[in-house]
Amino acid sequence: MKLKRTLVYSLALACAIYPSSVGYAASPYLSYGDENGRVSVNIKGSGSTYSWSSIVSESVSAWNNSRANVYINEKSTSKNSVVITDFPDSWYGLNRSISNSYGYITKYTIYVNGRTIVANARNVHSFIKSTITHEFGHVFWLCDNPVTGQESIMKHTRDRNSMTLPQQYDIQNVNKMYK
Repeated sequence: MKLKRTLVYSLALACAIYPSSVGYAASPYLSYGDENGRVSVNIKGSGSTYSWSSIVSESVSAWNNSRANVYINEKSTSKNSVVITDFPDSWYGLNRSISNSYGYITKYTIYVNGRTIVANARNVHSFIKSTITHEFGHVFWLCDNPVTGQESIMKHTRDRNSMTLPQQYDIQNVNKMYK
């Protein structure tokens, strides 16, 4: 179990650092995701960044109100969480998922780095929402940087200051996983 967790963390980190060198980048899918598209999440934070919890709710609504066949329930007792705080690293968001031998996520944590978002955003509210909406995409099997000419919340090249919702491409690919 520890080896599998380490492998998932390493793969996620490698995707974030070297997205163009990852073999499955042409595919819109990760090798893991939620089994049925129905998940819960607990919002955690510290300091001033915890006031961003309402933006997490907006990201939840972005998926719930899309045409994607998924549902996210905000629940204080959920084992899954969104952690909002300042990290010394340079990333904006990070999804750490633990999956079983079938590739189904058994627990996930989305980390949001307030320090780098505030330092780089023109529109902090939209940047946070874009980041969290993107990280939820990983829960629903979507990988970083899909090779497509279409708009995608999963592309690192998206404008995080304005793109805050799952795009048609994302919704179509999520719906292929949850027919």
